[in-house]
Amino acid sequence: MNPLSETVDVVVIGAGVAGLSAAAQIARSASVLVVEMELSPSHHSTGRSAAIYLPTYGPPNVRRLTAASAHFFHTANDGRSPTSLVSPRGVLYVADAAGESSLQALAASMGEAGGQLEMVGADEARRRCPALRPNWVIAGGLDHEALDIDVAATVATYRLDLVARGGKIRTDHRVTGLDRQRHGWTVTTTAGTISAGVIVNAAGAWVDKIADLAGLERIGFMPKRRTMGIGPAHSDDDVGPHFVAHVDMDFYFGGEHGDVMFSPADETPSEPTDARPEEIDLALAIERINEATTLGLRSVRQSWAGLRTFSPDGDLVIGPDPTDDAFIWCGGQGGYGIHTSAGAAMATAALTLGNPLPQELLDVGLRAPDLVPRLARSPRSPEI
Repeated sequence: MNPLSETVDVVVIGAGVAGLSAAAQIARSASVLVVEMELSPSHHSTGRSAAIYLPTYGPPNVRRLTAASAHFFHTANDGRSPTSLVSPRGVLYVADAAGESSLQALAASMGEAGGQLEMVGADEARRRCPALRPNWVIAGGLDHEALDIDVAATVATYRLDLVARGGKIRTDHRVTGLDRQRHGWTVTTTAGTISAGVIVNAAGAWVDKIADLAGLERIGFMPKRRTMGIGPAHSDDDVGPHFVAHVDMDFYFGGEHGDVMFSPADETPSEPTDARPEEIDLALAIERINEATTLGLRSVRQSWAGLRTFSPDGDLVIGPDPTDDAFIWCGGQGGYGIHTSAGAAMATAALTLGNPLPQELLDVGLRAPDLVPRLARSPRSPEI
């Protein structure tokens, strides 16, 4: 048996953006240690994300957490980041004949969420993205509020904040056992054991497996693979300055240092794993984009895949387990994890430490019952 190696107030399992940001907040008032099974933080979904700050993207609670994260991104965390965390990059949603009604529905949805989609005709869409085929695009919609997020700088900022506040990160520490004690938990890892009063389960695609180790019911999270590629365009037609997305999410693409970054926008259910791209998904993205544009994508310089993990109702799950308030869930980030990270971290820290939600979250209309683990759960299953 490994000897007891460390004792802290809180152990955070998972060093993706959710775990690092939450730990940085918790470290303001408690001792915290982050354990990560990989050799470096943000190895899985966080480090493989093409993140965009979209204020009107996702269900209501996601939009609230995104709004609460705005200050962090727009101020580069009050100047603590040496580089800007966001830069302007609008999103151009494009529709073919089959997608025109979807574009109208998207505009209405964004309006209800307090945003605005500027509707443009086919000619203006092609002016914004000259590579669009005139016989394909029917109309477009511009989201001018979208911003590119520098993922590496964002993760580095959370990590620096955590360390500056006395928090610790332990990589290559796979959790193999969680034993409930009278006053907390013994966390057994492949590199030793840790005693903690509270566990924060921010393990990404593995959140339900961590619940298994703790002897708690799963919530029923579903990891889904998202594939990305970068390749050269074989035409002189311009991609344009915007991130271009099919309104029904059949594909998206954007310029990337002279090449084209693209995705089929796939959501393929997967077991928790170190995801790898499938050639068929890359080929599908190329086929769809070439049908809609004159870019002439034929080859891939680089490709990768990550798992975006969703709760059964599609919303984030943050808060104490209904049967054990020393086990805090922080999961279901889906495709929203990075641009909600600052707000989600504030919520996770407050609920971990037994505090009320901070005013920044109340101001955007968030309430703790909106986030806590839902009682409707799926049966425990060894497959996922």
